[in-house]
Amino acid sequence: MLRPTFPPSRLLRPTPSPIFRQLLSTQPQHTQTPVQPPPEPQTQSKRSYPFVVGRSGANNFSVYQLAKRGGNLKLTLVKKVEGNRIAFKEELAKGLKLSAKDIKVSSLTGHVEVRGHRKSEIVAFLEEKGL
Repeated sequence: MLRPTFPPSRLLRPTPSPIFRQLLSTQPQHTQTPVQPPPEPQTQSKRSYPFVVGRSGANNFSVYQLAKRGGNLKLTLVKKVEGNRIAFKEELAKGLKLSAKDIKVSSLTGHVEVRGHRKSEIVAFLEEKGL
């Protein structure tokens, strides 16, 4: 004996994909209004530097404050400097109005050490230069 067949439930049928729904739609997809391109911002000619300061994964500069010797020696460490680190040291000294003795480049790690806690000044300097 044959069992009566019922149409499949609506829940068992696959739902149409969003692309298929767009094809079935009776509403116009695109309006024909002319779109004017935004005005081009005036670009300043950025100075090219022989060094680049990399950013961390969170898109922040790798600038850290350290305290050594029981907190008596305060340092600011700039990491991820690529290229001519000596030129970066000179540019940083000129930008922050520091003497050359206050900034040191570690030849082993490639980090730039600045005396004092100057993280906010260094980050502002790097953002101003567009590095």
